[in-house]
Amino acid sequence: MLIGTVIGFLSGLIGIGGGIILSPILLLLKWTDLKQTAAISALFIFVNSLAGLAGAFTKGIQFSPHMNAYVAIAIIGGLCGAYFGAMRFNQIILKNVLAVVLLVAVWKLLFTNA
Repeated sequence: MLIGTVIGFLSGLIGIGGGIILSPILLLLKWTDLKQTAAISALFIFVNSLAGLAGAFTKGIQFSPHMNAYVAIAIIGGLCGAYFGAMRFNQIILKNVLAVVLLVAVWKLLFTNA
C-alpha cells in the first residue's frame, strides 16, 4: 500500500501516468508477469486519471469542446489494447512494447521543456 501511495504521489507530482512508475517495480521485484503488470498498471492509471480529473474540476479548469471524442477514442484504444495484450500478443511482444513505452517516457522526461 505504501508503494501505491508513493507512486500515486509521484505520478501526480510530475504529471505522468503511474503505470510508467509501477510497471518496472512490479517486474523488477518479480511480483507479476507482463500480462498481469499491464492489467494492474491500466487500473492504476485509470484511478489516478480519475483523481486528476476531479482535481481539475475543483479548480474550475475548462476542457476542450472535443473532450467527449478524446474520451471515446481513449476507451476504444484501451479496449483494443486490452484485447491484443490478453489474447493476441505473447510475452516477448509485450516486453518489447513495454520497453518502447518506457523509453519514450524517459526521453520525454529528459529532453522536453514542459
